[in-house]
Amino acid sequence: MLENGQIIFKKTEDGRKLRIAIWKANTKRALGTVFFLNGHREFIEKYSGTFEFFIKKGFNVSTLDWRGWGLSDRPFPSRPKIQHISSAGEYQLDLDTLIGLAKKKKLTTPWYLVAHSLGCLIGLRRLVSEPQSFDKYIFLSPLWGNFPYIARPIQRLVIKFEKALRLFGLIMLTQQNPEKYKPYSLTTDFKTNTLTSDKTQFNRLQTILKENHKLHSGSPTLGYVIAILKEIEALNVAKIPNRKILVLLAGKEKITDNLAVMQSIHKYAFIKIATINLAQHEILIEKEEIRQEALSLIHEFLQS
Repeated sequence: MLENGQIIFKKTEDGRKLRIAIWKANTKRALGTVFFLNGHREFIEKYSGTFEFFIKKGFNVSTLDWRGWGLSDRPFPSRPKIQHISSAGEYQLDLDTLIGLAKKKKLTTPWYLVAHSLGCLIGLRRLVSEPQSFDKYIFLSPLWGNFPYIARPIQRLVIKFEKALRLFGLIMLTQQNPEKYKPYSLTTDFKTNTLTSDKTQFNRLQTILKENHKLHSGSPTLGYVIAILKEIEALNVAKIPNRKILVLLAGKEKITDNLAVMQSIHKYAFIKIATINLAQHEILIEKEEIRQEALSLIHEFLQS
């Protein structure tokens, strides 16, 4: 964890306790505040290098552990390795809490959203429903348009028969035994991982997770997967408001679906799109030259 940060545990409207972190800019007057929305099964410490970049450039940073991950409340405290939400709207309650705390703390405007992977899905919903929430939106490796690990016909089937699955009590099924769950970076080696081509960063991730078991997430339920699939489908047909938006894609993406992302946004001329050719999914924890390419584009966009 970076020094000089403030860790706050704050309850959402529906009573979930979230871990939120805030850092103030290393300048006399902040240029604004970056709200960082991390991705699936992630945690605050993962992006400390990125937060340090923004702080040194003169921005405040506010971020969180989403419900069910990191040190925020788990849906079932006695079985913390089960990941479950009833709807993707629960994440909007988390974002409401993050924004509400920023207002209470009077964090400097303008406000900028920077999101990664699943965080982009949550951020896109906020953009569509309340576009004035942030002055600029930056999305990296977005989980938009498609959930590539499940064939589209199966996606449509589970959504169609959701009520029946609930009726038969199948909604809480998990893909693997939650008690045997291990984070992805502890189940693979550097050569076969699909997150980053930087061995130092991969080793750092492994070290954090080996030394801090409470940060481990868990195995998602069928209900969790359906909730995310429904949100992807709903946002596929939503109109994106005309705001200042930057989308960064990883050229060596193997987790989200770049083609589906392009199909969902190509018609919007106001969206700026760039591909970081040598990057894998985790653009912000890549090799230093790759990371700097992405951060330079982000900083230039924030200053424009």
